[in-house]
Amino acid sequence: MSNSSSKYKQDFSIDALNSNHLLSITLGIVLSYLLVWVLIIGKEIILPLMIALFLSFILDPIVSFLRKLKIPLGISVLLTLLFAFVILYLFGLLVYANVQLFVGQFPLYQERLLNSLSGLSQKFELWFGEPLNLHLWKQIDWLDALQRYSIAEGVLSSVGTFVTFFVKMLIVIVFVAYLLTGKRNLNIKIGNAFQPKRAKHIVNMIERITGQIQKYLSTKTIVSLITGLISMIIFYSFGLDFAIFWAFLIFLFNFIPTIGAVIASLLPVLFIILQQGSVSPAFWLTIVLGILHFSTGNILEPKLMGRSLNLSPLVVIISLVFWGYIWGIAGMILAVPILATITIIFENFDSTRFIAVFFRGKA
Repeated sequence: MSNSSSKYKQDFSIDALNSNHLLSITLGIVLSYLLVWVLIIGKEIILPLMIALFLSFILDPIVSFLRKLKIPLGISVLLTLLFAFVILYLFGLLVYANVQLFVGQFPLYQERLLNSLSGLSQKFELWFGEPLNLHLWKQIDWLDALQRYSIAEGVLSSVGTFVTFFVKMLIVIVFVAYLLTGKRNLNIKIGNAFQPKRAKHIVNMIERITGQIQKYLSTKTIVSLITGLISMIIFYSFGLDFAIFWAFLIFLFNFIPTIGAVIASLLPVLFIILQQGSVSPAFWLTIVLGILHFSTGNILEPKLMGRSLNLSPLVVIISLVFWGYIWGIAGMILAVPILATITIIFENFDSTRFIAVFFRGKA
């Protein structure tokens, strides 16, 4: 009787454990689905907030520097925001003008492309006995396709969309203002909320995490900016049209490791073939860009960063696919900074350090 009762209790506890485990898995799936749903429907608010968060990490050292000069917090934040606003506005205006010019002149390049394909068709007929069918290619309205499906997604193709871009930039600036101002009050709030020893530990951990994130984002931004500026000089030296626009793409896509540099470099290489009608300059441009990306990615960036995050390529690809699905191209650009931030946060806590280990590449 006693053995039967003991066995019944054991079976009951196992069933209860399995039931709790199943419930935890179910709740995890439901919460994950809800999180993705919130990220999608809240894109218009969450995406500017995420951009503002990363900008605040980059701009915070400027505020700290101004504070060391005994400038009041409000004025320090205001001067930093004015600086950021002017840079972003001029940057956006410059890219906008280049895309407008590109869209306006695209019919000329379309004609060149069709002429090149006609020549290729003749060679194909000479080699294989039948011509390439270009009828479908000629029927496509490439100007309309560019405006709808370009990398800029038509955002900079009209005054109305530029106004939208300007308004979104203002929203980001407002978020940045709150983040830069609120950070100065965070330490005081932590001190009021916890015991002195516990508060000091929390503040030190937050400062350590913030410092690592700032170093990563600042280094990545500086390296991307240097790469973009050097690329622009290279494009001008090769006589490539819309050099500023292609350099902007390289700056932007440089935040995506390996894949981003390849995509951003491939586009101007293909365009120079279309522009100059020769493969030779494209070959040399590929070589020069390859040397540039190798030097900045493998020499300059590790030297500035000190210790590379060494993120796992598989995790990076999964992150790119996930955030690209959620937020499109903007999500792909933010994917790696988000992944790097999560990895830095996880490795600073004992309970989540094992996750950071799997996020990293080589052990």
